Amino acid sequence: MTRLTPTAAQTVGPFYSYGLLTKEDCVVAGPTALGRHIKLVGKLINRDGNLCRDALIEIWQADAAGLYNGRDADADPAVKGFGRTLTDENGSFEFQTVLPGACPGSGNSWQAPHFAVGLFAGGLTRRVVTRIYTPDSPELEEDEVLTQLGKEAAKTLIGRWVSENTLEFDIRLAGEGATAFLQD
Repeated sequence: MTRLTPTAAQTVGPFYSYGLLTKEDCVVAGPTALGRHIKLVGKLINRDGNLCRDALIEIWQADAAGLYNGRDADADPAVKGFGRTLTDENGSFEFQTVLPGACPGSGNSWQAPHFAVGLFAGGLTRRVVTRIYTPDSPELEEDEVLTQLGKEAAKTLIGRWVSENTLEFDIRLAGEGATAFLQD
């Protein structure tokens, strides 16, 4: 009888570009959407500082009034609220959307405007999640996710405006300046 030897855990893929995505999946808000139209751009960076290509980035967001498509009856129908894209050969990603509004949190609290992010990439054994916040939101100080993380970890979730309508956020998987990831 042949003796079986255990092997190290392996990840499969990624195979995201084969039929999973369309060119329009990165457009979260159409041209008729209300609010400030922006591009959300960034790079995916691994522990060694190398850029990660062919990773799947997904975002969920509220519309400009803080309402969610599929949950809130008055949500802007021109905002899908969900988008996905692959990182390109340079590890970059881009979404066309609108700046989300603040939305209710637990109790009487408010969540600062944010993008919820899900990430699948080669080398990961499961999806990881995080958030991206805008740097100029008055609700940042009271956002329950940010306050639970603490100031240092919370800083890793704040994007930066690189132009009037472009919010940049690099996702660092590990190492110095690593992005804070949340329980899924």
